[in-house]
Amino acid sequence: MSESYGKKVNYFHRLWQRFMGQIIQDVPEDYEACEFECRKLQCATGDWEKCERRLRSKTQSQEQT
Repeated sequence: MSESYGKKVNYFHRLWQRFMGQIIQDVPEDYEACEFECRKLQCATGDWEKCERRLRSKTQSQEQT
């Protein structure tokens, strides 16, 4: 009985990981500040290009490498 239970758990674990892999993806570096630090839901193209928070975050990530 425990072997059958283990197979079911393993199957659902693999299925869950595949499902989450489809939903959750890595955020490109250019969008990290927008995704995690900004309160705006969407920026106009001109605002995004001049965004101080995004540019500062990009500069800091380049300094760390």
